[in-house]
Amino acid sequence: MAAVLLAGSACGSDDGQQPNSAAVWEAPASSAPKASAPARLAKITSACKLLPADVTVKVLGGSANTKLSAEEQPIDETEDRRRYSCAYGRDGQEALSFIVQVNPDRADTARESIDAIASGSGAKTTRIKDLGTDAVTYESDGARVLAVVVPYEKELRLLVLTGPAIVPQSKLTELAQHVVRQI
Repeated sequence: MAAVLLAGSACGSDDGQQPNSAAVWEAPASSAPKASAPARLAKITSACKLLPADVTVKVLGGSANTKLSAEEQPIDETEDRRRYSCAYGRDGQEALSFIVQVNPDRADTARESIDAIASGSGAKTTRIKDLGTDAVTYESDGARVLAVVVPYEKELRLLVLTGPAIVPQSKLTELAQHVVRQI
């Protein structure tokens, strides 16, 4: 790989500043393929497809022997929203739940939606920076909850992860980051 070194020299300047004689390094064009983020989904059809069980096990730190099933729940649809849910567990016990809700024509209500979740929780909440457009986490009745909103065109997409309070908030955030990239 070669780099191009350009030496600049100016004889004069109209702005009254000293000429810039510093060397400027310019990287050559790369022949490597351009990397891009995965495309965001135009339509959400499943919660379990957004967050597969194997990804969940990997993030939560399970071993190679850890088995977790992901079960898509029936779609809950009303005039105002569509809600997709996935329950993760084993041996008949639910360990984690994931909801992704699509609210048409609500993209401009991200902050208000998170404020309503925080206020409705009745718990001490913590805002999470740099996750979706807005996010909040809290603990209630032995469960840790993380809610994140992401606008997409005219839709407001809300994701909610709920697990036992023993699951660190950082792990729920990592799971949410996996989903946010897609929605």
